Amino acid sequence: MSPKGYISCGAKPCDVDLNIENDGTVTPCGAIGSIVFTPKESIKAMEHYYNNYPKLWRKYGLKDGYNLEGFKPWFAKKYIGIDKGIEMIMIENYLKGTIWDYFMKNEYVQKGLKILEFSKSRNKRSYV
Repeated sequence: MSPKGYISCGAKPCDVDLNIENDGTVTPCGAIGSIVFTPKESIKAMEHYYNNYPKLWRKYGLKDGYNLEGFKPWFAKKYIGIDKGIEMIMIENYLKGTIWDYFMKNEYVQKGLKILEFSKSRNKRSYV
């Protein structure tokens, strides 16, 4: 979500010149959804959002985006379900790992990991 509506500008892939414009919008679900990979930084980002942008925090948690560029700061008025979903799933995975553990029990996931010759994860949960 951005001041221009729902757009996807994101970061461009390495070594690719896609001429993508980033309008300065920040989407909190990116930092929150990364909590299993960057826990200290993600928690620090959540604290920053909560403590510094009261318009961003409402009934269902953090809104979908904000943009401080331009004449008037913009804060999303809506929540997008897929963004709330990734936040809840990844926070739960960070806290207890239940979703990860169930996912890893799937026979197709296990078969794929064996084919790819993965043996263990960085967080010490077993792949196979």
